[in-house]
Amino acid sequence: MHSFGAAIGDVELLNLRNSQVPSIPRDPAAILDRGIYVTVKWTEPGDNGGADITGYVIKYGDEYTDVDEYDDLSVDGNTTNFQFTRQLNELTSYQFAVAAVNAAGRGEFSEFTDYVRTWEGKHRCSYHVRYCELMRHSRICSKNETFR
Repeated sequence: MHSFGAAIGDVELLNLRNSQVPSIPRDPAAILDRGIYVTVKWTEPGDNGGADITGYVIKYGDEYTDVDEYDDLSVDGNTTNFQFTRQLNELTSYQFAVAAVNAAGRGEFSEFTDYVRTWEGKHRCSYHVRYCELMRHSRICSKNETFR
């Protein structure tokens, strides 16, 4: 015990009791990358609620699913972006929202991003992806390169 009557652990507990959930992350955006990956980016909340941000939750779903049934994905750490590499289906439009998490819990979700549509299949010819998309998925790429 210190001379002022509180142990260091008591001060940390008091700080936790005084903290609140973080405010809403700002400026969420979904960016299509190489036609099959989507990177979600956001700006950290203006108010961390009095405790460090420990992670984020991304709520996402496609155009055919009711918002109440969207999936949640937890992202650990104080990062401000996440790339979806396997969770999304091809030829499907998705939207995303982000909520910050601290020791007091999860804050409110941001507004949803605009929908972003994934393309069909993974391309061997990544530098020809745009050409293949313009060919309306004819499954023919230039220089005899094909889809996997």
